[in-house]
Amino acid sequence: MSDTVTKLRVRGAEEGARSRLRPPFNARPVCAAGRESRSTEGPYSTHYTATASWLYINRISGSDRFGKVPDSYVDRGDLLAAGRCHPLKLPPHLRNGDALWRDADEAAAREGPQAVAATHIVADLPSADDPARWTWLVENYVYKHLTDKGMIVDWAIHFRRDAGGAPVGTPHVHLLATARFWRDNGRRGARHWQWFANADQTRAAEDAWLQLIGLRPATRT
Repeated sequence: MSDTVTKLRVRGAEEGARSRLRPPFNARPVCAAGRESRSTEGPYSTHYTATASWLYINRISGSDRFGKVPDSYVDRGDLLAAGRCHPLKLPPHLRNGDALWRDADEAAAREGPQAVAATHIVADLPSADDPARWTWLVENYVYKHLTDKGMIVDWAIHFRRDAGGAPVGTPHVHLLATARFWRDNGRRGARHWQWFANADQTRAAEDAWLQLIGLRPATRT
């Protein structure tokens, strides 16, 4: 199922932000490792907790377990659509909002700064496609390759145009995926061994996305 799909009007935010080179699919674990030696005001400020990542991708101001999250991203005007994909029979309090991610952060904090709270993926979208199709692409991918394995995934599409109507940067989607058991049982909060827990799992997810958007040939069987 998918909940809370929100489409927002792209606003005319100030230009000038330079696009950074990055791979078309980048998955990284969300953890607090390195926070003490890096600036909490710079580009790493939303990397340390799942809650901060959720706030960032949804362009919302707020705080995580470390305090106020720097929120210069709020006025970028590039949030095109957002939603949550999840398995059936999800408890009502986890259908939207940040409770899911705050619970994951608390569980990770008990294990130390190296503990992974979630997985944050940034993946390019096909520029040639109609933006209306991007939501379908994202949800089709998430259901088939992530939610089918039991993960809950929040997604947010970022894209905007300049004053002349030209695209600014590469359209992309952020996927924030659970890395810990979330059902209310004895395993709740423990690291899941099949959710982006090793390089093979990450590579399989990357291959599936690149095949879907046409950057990698489909595997023949």
